Amino acid sequence: MDRPHDPKWNRALQGLTHDEAEAVHQLMRGKVFAPRAIVFSQGEPSDSLVVVRNGRVRLFITSPEGDEFTLSMLTAGSILGLAAVVLRQPRILTVEAAGQVDASILSAADFEACLRRIPQLAHNIMRLLAILAVENIERSAPLVLDSASQRLGRILLALAVPAPDGRQLVQQVTHDELGKMIGASRPWVSLTLADFERRGLLTRQPGTIVIHDAKGLLA
Repeated sequence: MDRPHDPKWNRALQGLTHDEAEAVHQLMRGKVFAPRAIVFSQGEPSDSLVVVRNGRVRLFITSPEGDEFTLSMLTAGSILGLAAVVLRQPRILTVEAAGQVDASILSAADFEACLRRIPQLAHNIMRLLAILAVENIERSAPLVLDSASQRLGRILLALAVPAPDGRQLVQQVTHDELGKMIGASRPWVSLTLADFERRGLLTRQPGTIVIHDAKGLLA
C-alpha cells in the first residue's frame, strides 16, 4: 500500500520505529471514492479515521434549514475525522470526494488500540490535535474582520499548492465552492476573480488559478 505523504500524516508517525509504523499501516484498509461520493456524513457515528492518499475532498456542514457551508478543501495525506474519533462524538461535518479519492481507513477500535500500544503515537496525536486547533483559529479568525474580497484572497492562498516551477496553483475548485466558503454568491466570486486578474494578482486557466501576488490578494 502506498503511504500517505502529507506532513500531517508524517507528524502522526514521527518518531515511531519501522515496525510500529508498519503495524499501524497493516491495520488500514484502502478504499476508492468516486467523484462526488460521500466519505462520511455529518451526524454519523465516528467509527473510523480516514487518511487521504490521493485526490481532494470537500469539507462542509449543513444547517438545519439545509444550507451548505464549505469549510475547506483538503488534499493528499490529510487526516479526516480525528477529533470526533478521539472524543467519540458523531461526525461534526460531511466530507465529499472532489474527483476520485484514494483513502486509507483505520477503524476507531484499531486506532485506540494503537494509541494504547504505541506511546509515541499517542503523544503525536495529542500534539497534532493542538496544531490543528491553532491552525483553525489562525485560518478563521482573520476572516471575521476581512472584507469579502480579502476573505476570497485568503481562501485562495489556503487552497494553493506549489507547482514544480514555484508557482502557487489553486486547482479544480469551482466558483460555487469558493462562494460557499466565504458566504458569497457564485456571480460575485466570478466578478471578483475577474477583478483580481485585471489587477495582475492572478491568472485564470481552465481548472486552475495561478497566483502571482499573494500580498495583493490580502490588501
